[in-house]
Amino acid sequence: MKVFYGDDVITPVEQQLLTEANAEAENVKTIKNKYVVLILFGGVILIIAIFEYITGAGIGVLSFCGLCFTVLILVFIQTSLKEKAAQLMSASVNAVNTTKSKELITQELQATNIPQFKLEVYEQNELPDTTYTYNENLTEEKNIFSISPLKIFYFFNFFSEQSWEKKTAAGWQRHGPVFHLGSPEDIVIGKAWKSSDVKRIVNNLLITSPEKLSEAIENITYKPLPPKTKGLLTENYISGAYPTNLFLCADAIWQECVELLFHKTDFSIIEAGDYTTERGGLQWEIHQIINHVATENFVVLINSQTDLVSLAESFRNAWKHMSASSPNNRNYVNPIRFVFYQTPDRHIAENKRGNFLLEAVRQQTLSNDRIISFILQSQNAVK
Repeated sequence: MKVFYGDDVITPVEQQLLTEANAEAENVKTIKNKYVVLILFGGVILIIAIFEYITGAGIGVLSFCGLCFTVLILVFIQTSLKEKAAQLMSASVNAVNTTKSKELITQELQATNIPQFKLEVYEQNELPDTTYTYNENLTEEKNIFSISPLKIFYFFNFFSEQSWEKKTAAGWQRHGPVFHLGSPEDIVIGKAWKSSDVKRIVNNLLITSPEKLSEAIENITYKPLPPKTKGLLTENYISGAYPTNLFLCADAIWQECVELLFHKTDFSIIEAGDYTTERGGLQWEIHQIINHVATENFVVLINSQTDLVSLAESFRNAWKHMSASSPNNRNYVNPIRFVFYQTPDRHIAENKRGNFLLEAVRQQTLSNDRIISFILQSQNAVK
């Protein structure tokens, strides 16, 4: 664990804090043009197919090349659909609502005697083990930890390539209903593949007015889904899971939605993987989290691609400008916690019986349980 106080110079996480898998990811260079990989891959497959055809290759090789081309086309279509959905979501629907949300921010009185800023950076693998008894049958009264279901507000960086995977396969839904604002990827994965009319699909799904937002809030569900329910993945499929309450908001209404959901949830998980100054995506939310959520009620997940210094400075700046009504404006306040999100040791998964990939996901889910336990222990310490 690393600790930073007040105006300390914040330094990146040392290399020894990385797991083997994350260290490998650290060395991977990002290609800015996302179509370059697709074009290069397609070109290689095309050259192989032509060469094998000229030299009289068997049907097996040509079939493989055809399959690769099909996958390539599907990836290209998905990427294009996400871009189109993003354009529609960012379209100005109602300028009045946007102005209203900005006014809500400026009306907050700034705190005067702000407590000292403190940041702790943990490795996920060094978090304490869970002490809760696991519950095999989720109910409306008891979650996977055999306690009352927890209402989780999940924030994520729209620009992170890992966000969708963590929303669906991280096991958060075993602890209680999860609330999050949808990204273009949520639209493409869930609906847009079913129709060529992306604009109609997006317009039907988008929350574009206070009336639609109120309706969405009223339709929030809490009842757990039983094991093997269609749509559940990995450990959620095995144990059952609480529902994900997804809010697909247009730019004009999403800030108002965030403010309402603060009052509907118990704590927040902020997924800041791949965060950089160029791909911020969480700037406004960071200020709102500091103003609405006590530090013991949220954790920030980072990875090897996170610009730790920039992210920490964003939180420190928000801290210096917290509102007078912030739950963190008190004499004693807990530190902000960053957790370096790590994949489980691959050797553990390899030594387990059964499917290696499923076991690796299971180990990751159990490791994520320690994050939930970490939050609960912090809450209990305050009480």
